[in-house]
Amino acid sequence: MGSEETRERILKAAMELFTEKPYHEVSMDEIAKKSGVSKGGLFHHFPSKYELARSVLFKLLDDWLKELEERLDGLHGREMVPVLVNASFEMITSSPKLSRFFLELYEESLKRERSGEWDEFYRRYIGSVSGVLRSAGIREPEKKALLLGAIVDGLALHYLLSGGRLFDVDEMKEEVLRIMEG
Repeated sequence: MGSEETRERILKAAMELFTEKPYHEVSMDEIAKKSGVSKGGLFHHFPSKYELARSVLFKLLDDWLKELEERLDGLHGREMVPVLVNASFEMITSSPKLSRFFLELYEESLKRERSGEWDEFYRRYIGSVSGVLRSAGIREPEKKALLLGAIVDGLALHYLLSGGRLFDVDEMKEEVLRIMEG
């Protein structure tokens, strides 16, 4: 098995564990066992649990952006906006624990010297979203991208805290669409 396949197996196992239970309760031993890699092999690919967790989060963004691009393929103008909003809300509803993982990892990053990778992560997300909005002909796409990110992040927190009972997801999607197109 190649090095890249091993790395992918580790990332997959880590993502499953990080979304099952809190960041601080996941051990490198568990990740090694779940991925079928020795602990030494695990540290060969990722020098720390934090680096591994950050890589998991960044891979999730890459996967989300790739899937979004596929969904948008062949669409034009305003028909792209509902696809973007739906994809954004799916991050909330498909795995609320993923939102918890993001918050825990971000908190962990604040304890450390933040690297430019977090800035790059943010730029890629906002840049991709504003690019879709620009292509859709939405006014002030950068501002709307920031707004969409803030709304989705805030709603993800409320969804997590309430166990999905605080608001109707479809109603919120409609409201966000009105904001994006307004």
